[in-house]
Amino acid sequence: MSQNNVRIPFGLALILGISAGIMWGQGDTLATLLCAISAVWMAVLGAGGLHRWLGILTAGASALLVSLYLGVQHKGIAGKSICSVNQTFDCDKVNTSVYAELFDIPIAFLGSSFYAGVIALSILCLRSGAAYKFAAHIVALGGLVSVGYSLFLAYASMGLGAWCLFCISLYGLNAMVLYFSWPLVGQSDTGLLKGALAGGRSTNAFAGTAVIMLVGSMAWYNTGANEIPEGDSVQDLSSLFSAVEGSLTVDGTEPAYGSDASKYKVVEFADFECPYCGRLFPEIHHLPDGDPDIQILFKHYPLSGLCNEGLGTERHKNSCAAARTADCANRQGKFWDLSRLMFKNQKSLDPEGLEFMAVQVGLDVEALKACAADPLTDAKVRTDVAHGSAAGVHATPSLFLQGLYGSEWVLVPGGPKAVAKLVAAHKAGKPFPEEPPAPKPHSH
Repeated sequence: MSQNNVRIPFGLALILGISAGIMWGQGDTLATLLCAISAVWMAVLGAGGLHRWLGILTAGASALLVSLYLGVQHKGIAGKSICSVNQTFDCDKVNTSVYAELFDIPIAFLGSSFYAGVIALSILCLRSGAAYKFAAHIVALGGLVSVGYSLFLAYASMGLGAWCLFCISLYGLNAMVLYFSWPLVGQSDTGLLKGALAGGRSTNAFAGTAVIMLVGSMAWYNTGANEIPEGDSVQDLSSLFSAVEGSLTVDGTEPAYGSDASKYKVVEFADFECPYCGRLFPEIHHLPDGDPDIQILFKHYPLSGLCNEGLGTERHKNSCAAARTADCANRQGKFWDLSRLMFKNQKSLDPEGLEFMAVQVGLDVEALKACAADPLTDAKVRTDVAHGSAAGVHATPSLFLQGLYGSEWVLVPGGPKAVAKLVAAHKAGKPFPEEPPAPKPHSH
C-alpha cells in the first residue's frame, strides 16, 4: 500500500474516533460503539499497510482487550456491559448464552489466548522475521479457524435474536489477521498446515504465550471459593462444619443431581440473584462428577420479602420469580440447564430475560409461564424458604451435608471445596469428632 493510501484508513480512523467522542457526549451509546469499532478497524488496516506484521500486531492487541473485557463480563461480577444497548444489540445476552463457552471455558478467554500468541509472534517477527519462518503459518491457520468460528457465532446470534457489538468487532479483527497473514504464507514453499505444525521457535513462542494467558485467565475466573485448611486432623476437619441450628427437612420435591444411591447428600439453599451463589454454582454442581458417592439437592431461599417473610422487597426483586420459573423447569426436566443460565445471567432475571433463557434450553415457554403463575408453585418456593429458616439458613449459598454422622445433617460453611474434603476424609477413615461441633452463630 502506498503512503497516500495508508493515510486514508488512518484519516478515517481519526474522523471516526472523533465522531465516537461526540456521540458519547450526546449519550448515543450505539452510535458511539459503531464509530469506535470502525475506527479500530481502520487503524488496523492502516497499520497493516505500513507492515503486514504491524497490522497483525495491532489487530491482535485490539482483539485481546475486547476478549478480556468479554471474559470479565462473562463471569458476571462487573455489572451490565457497555455494549448491551437494546434488545437487538445486547452483549450480555449473547455472552451468557449456551454458545459463550466451549468445554466449560469461556470462548472469550480461548480467544484472548490466541490473540496473546499472535501478539508474541508479531513482535518477534517485526524484530527478526527470518528466525520465525513458520510464524505466519500459525497465525494464518489460527485466523482461518477464528473466521470460521466467527461465522458460526454470527449464525448463532441470528437464532438468539441478539447481537454482540464487541463480538462483531472481533469478527472483523479475525478477518484482518487472516488477511494480513495469508500472503506471508504464500511467500513460503511450505504448505499452511505443514508449516503450522512444524514446531520449533514459532510454535514454542505461540504456545507458551497462549497457555500462560489461558491458565492465568482461568485461574482468575475460578477464584472465589473459601480457603480451607490443608491438614486433615480432627481439629482441621471440625473447623469445616457444625451442627444444624434447627432441623433440616427434605421432602423429595428437590431437584437432584447425582445418584439416588449416593451415601453423601448435599442440600444447597440458594438465591438466583446472589452473586456468590452464581460464582459457586458450577463447583457445587460438579461435586457428583468428581465423586459419584455425592448427590446434590437444591432448595430455594430467595433473599426477597416477596416470598421470604421478614426480608425487604427492594433487593433481589426478581429472585422469587426466578425460583418459581426454575421449579417449573424442573417439572420439564430442565432445572439444571436453566439454573446454569440464570446464575450466569443474574442481571437479566426479569420476565423477558427468563423467557429468553427458557427458549435457549428448549423449554415449553407457555407451559412454563402457566406453571410459574400457579399459586401451588409459589407455595413450593415458600415451603423451601420455611425449611431453610428452620435449619438456620442466614445467607446464601448454604450447604448441608448428610453422611458423616449417619442420617444427621451438618452445616458446611466452607463451600464445595470443604464438602469435597470432608467426604474424602470420611471415606478414607480419618478421625472425626464424636459429634458435630456446636453451631456457629450466623456462619456463612
